[in-house]
Amino acid sequence: MGCRIFLDADVLIAAFQGEPKLRACAQAFLDETRFEFIYNPLLRMEVLIQPTHQGHALEVSFYNTYFRNATCWGHLDRMFEIGGEEAMKHGIAVTDALHIATAHISKCVALVTAEKPTKPMFRTSLVKVFSIRNMNKPATDVQKLLT
Repeated sequence: MGCRIFLDADVLIAAFQGEPKLRACAQAFLDETRFEFIYNPLLRMEVLIQPTHQGHALEVSFYNTYFRNATCWGHLDRMFEIGGEEAMKHGIAVTDALHIATAHISKCVALVTAEKPTKPMFRTSLVKVFSIRNMNKPATDVQKLLT
């Protein structure tokens, strides 16, 4: 078992179709074999709805490959209980709060996002929130989360 990490939807989307810098940063996480990727049912829906509806088979296949190799954490009652408290305390968007709760409950070392560090989700103390927007050297920056 590796180091648990939660990749936000925007990181998965960036890995498939992001601008080159963000894509490289997102891919650096996916390429690290020592990570155990955690997700929740909401994340799966979040990334699959549009490409499935629009018939983007290659994109759907990319995401489904990720989910087949990741671990689903589906304790919805705990996610809503913890996420709701964090959302109200810090003004965090509902989806972000539920992802934070999942990362916290599943003992992830970090929730990785492509959001700007000024977003409310960075106010939480339940889990380290790490933005790929701050990465200058993707491979080196990913290694820092493993230590």
